[in-house]
Amino acid sequence: MLGVLLDPILPVFAIMFIGFFAGRLGKASDEEARILNKFAMTVLLPIFVFRAVALAPITDFNLAALALYAAAQAVLYTLGYLLARKVFRLGVSESLLLGFCGVFANNAYYVLPIAKLLYGDGSTLPVASIVIMDAILVFGGTMVALEARKGRDAGAGLALVAARIAKLPLLWALALGIVVSAGSLTLPAPIDTFTAFVGNAASPIALFAMGVILSATPLKPEPVVFAASAIKVVIFPATIAILLYNLLPPADTLPLFVLASAGPAGVMAFSLALLYSVRTDAIMQVTVWTSVLTLASLAFLA
Repeated sequence: MLGVLLDPILPVFAIMFIGFFAGRLGKASDEEARILNKFAMTVLLPIFVFRAVALAPITDFNLAALALYAAAQAVLYTLGYLLARKVFRLGVSESLLLGFCGVFANNAYYVLPIAKLLYGDGSTLPVASIVIMDAILVFGGTMVALEARKGRDAGAGLALVAARIAKLPLLWALALGIVVSAGSLTLPAPIDTFTAFVGNAASPIALFAMGVILSATPLKPEPVVFAASAIKVVIFPATIAILLYNLLPPADTLPLFVLASAGPAGVMAFSLALLYSVRTDAIMQVTVWTSVLTLASLAFLA
């Protein structure tokens, strides 16, 4: 596991540390980080998601395993939201994102490279399928909910809120990607090159922005941080393992679904918080602490 830590985990997160030191040294400001994050979320990420969905072999996915995985996500997302909202008395948008933290793992840039290194390129379809499902259901659904909440807070009517949601670049990217994949279409070479080149910049820029904001954020443990982290690190992977190993026939791919559930909270929760002007303190702490704590669980599962 030390080799996995040295490559790819530390190289991926090195850009966040660069952002952290840039913030501490006054070379990058909070405002600049928010601009970078908005660019990553509204321009680069939709391009990345379009290509990922378009190239995904959706017809080969293990739909039974994905259905159980999604069911567990729905229940635990709701649990995380209710804890944050009803027990810790946080706002609706922040509670949504803390629920999101508990079930949305950093699979695309964290678990998938680990799976490739440990099991080979031909064995990572379960993790890749979760990346696609998460992009469509969990990330897309959360973004729609946040957009709806933003519209309601601004006093917009239902029709205007629906119009705002329909204009989200991510939803168009998902829809186009699904059409390409379901239709077994081939991306023209120039489009494939463009989307690969541009889309891959989304995560580094988002991580750099996170590092800048982190440089000015004290890591003070809060009860809600403990609760959300416990869901992500312990409860979610345990639930996935119990469901898959008891309700599905034995298969070599099942451990990869459990491995995917055991990853740290994805940085997209933080990026969404910045994009929708939601308090980031607790969300960032969940991301940081789960990144540390899951090193042990991933080593065990791998």
